[in-house]
Amino acid sequence: MDFELTDEQKMLKSNVRRFLEKEVQPLVDQYERSATPVSRDIVKRLLPFGYIGGMLPEEAGGYGMDYTTYFLLIEELSRTWPSLRAAVGITNHMLTYIYEYGTGEQREKFVGPLVRADKMGFFALTEPNVGSDASAVETTAVQQGDEWILNGTKMFITNGQDGETGIVIAQTDKAKGSKGITAFIVEKGKTSYKTRPIEKIGMHCCPTVEMVFEDARVPAENILGGIGNGLKLGLKFLNSARAMVAFISAGVAQGCVDAAVKYAKERIQFGKPIGSFQLIQSKIAEMLTLTSAMRLLGLQASYLLDKGRPCQVEASMAKLFSTDAVLKVAEMAIQIHGGYGCSMEFPVERYYRDMRHFTIAEGTNEIQRLIIGREVLGIPAFK
Repeated sequence: MDFELTDEQKMLKSNVRRFLEKEVQPLVDQYERSATPVSRDIVKRLLPFGYIGGMLPEEAGGYGMDYTTYFLLIEELSRTWPSLRAAVGITNHMLTYIYEYGTGEQREKFVGPLVRADKMGFFALTEPNVGSDASAVETTAVQQGDEWILNGTKMFITNGQDGETGIVIAQTDKAKGSKGITAFIVEKGKTSYKTRPIEKIGMHCCPTVEMVFEDARVPAENILGGIGNGLKLGLKFLNSARAMVAFISAGVAQGCVDAAVKYAKERIQFGKPIGSFQLIQSKIAEMLTLTSAMRLLGLQASYLLDKGRPCQVEASMAKLFSTDAVLKVAEMAIQIHGGYGCSMEFPVERYYRDMRHFTIAEGTNEIQRLIIGREVLGIPAFK
């Protein structure tokens, strides 16, 4: 297993970092202080690099990237601005579903506007009473002629406020359990729903909302992947999503390392830079080691994804370790900054806040431990 990046990947990573540092980084503080949602203009500036649809084939508007190359882009964007990464990532995620499972008509209608970021996407699965047990979806869809009527509430939906195209997972036949769940493509302005912003600890520039559907009408032609296949669709990309979280974590952790190193060189105490103190050097050494471990676990999972090989354990290990470790790295960065680490004058407090939810997202870390244990022991701890 060779983790050496290709020359093309190294060049892309370097070019993206230079672009983000010059064009995006100067905007972050202003946006974050006012909690202003990332603008469509900023999102569109990222399109030439393949941040939306980069893994699609060229005939669909993509670049034919493999998982590893795309995840390297995600790492760099996470290092610069996690909120922007989230807004872009969920649109790309939803676009991938439509391209993978959509009919020819659905691809023709929805893929182009999403690839061009003329429209942004959301994915609505989680509910007030449904988290780790995705098979317990309570939102219902009942057929009436050539339409389906949605009723229910979705919770913690990224891009749900401003996204124009989304996928909503609903129960179409409760008697069939997990095989009675269907995915619907929902268009803002054509299907009625209400949204309520949810104030949260981090990701302030990428709004998360509660979505309420009351007798909301969706045309039958917007069923994605066939009736009863919604849960299967919803779970298929979990391994790639969890592997990507390792790269998100590594990007944020690298941002913490960079900030801590810079501060440790500039901050003078007792007549010399604090970077000369053994305890500071110890923290930075540990931060860098954890960051490298996140990246390597992510690369292991992405390598297997690119080879088309099973990687459930590797993806879960990458997600579990990285999301725990990035919080440790952020905490040490805050400690190195002292009192300034708790202020908004430096980015490290935001890095911690932005990453805190990732021990819950994409399957809680407790669930990851049970998945790994099940695969090793052959004994499931949950159904």
